[in-house]
Amino acid sequence: MFLEFAKFGCFTFGGGWSIIAQMQQQYVEKQKEITSQELLDLASVAKSLPGTMIGNVAMLYGYRVGGLAGGFAAVFGMILPPFAVILVISYFYAAFRANPWVNAAMEGMQAAVVPIIFGAAVNLVRGSMPYPPCVLLMLISVAAYLFTGINPIILVILGVVLGLVIGSYYERRNLHDPS
Repeated sequence: MFLEFAKFGCFTFGGGWSIIAQMQQQYVEKQKEITSQELLDLASVAKSLPGTMIGNVAMLYGYRVGGLAGGFAAVFGMILPPFAVILVISYFYAAFRANPWVNAAMEGMQAAVVPIIFGAAVNLVRGSMPYPPCVLLMLISVAAYLFTGINPIILVILGVVLGLVIGSYYERRNLHDPS
């Protein structure tokens, strides 16, 4: 567990969602240990807890697989590589900041992270929305978040309420799509 999350920790560029993309590939697609829905649930809970999303996801997944020891192994594996990199960068910060090659590399890395995060989001959506109206609800929520001043908390509350309504409608009509 420690080594797997240390490998993830080496590539945490882009924040928590890049870790989700790596976990999606490793634990959902390759090892088939969890489903996309379970990973989305872990990410949702991790995002809503205090602290960093990355640390919370590591603890939740590690605890799920290996109890408290697994949780701590995953967290320490996750934070050790970035900690070492930040330690080195902070020591040489002035030289790194002024170097155009380092700046160009960082900008290129940021550009590469966007499709990784987008791919993780698409895979999570594909695997976690069994009811077609939920996809429409997601699109409307994204548009409302991006183009209005609506508070994200209100979007989450509305999403929960509408998700319950949609889910109960489909369950009552026995229209559940288990795929």
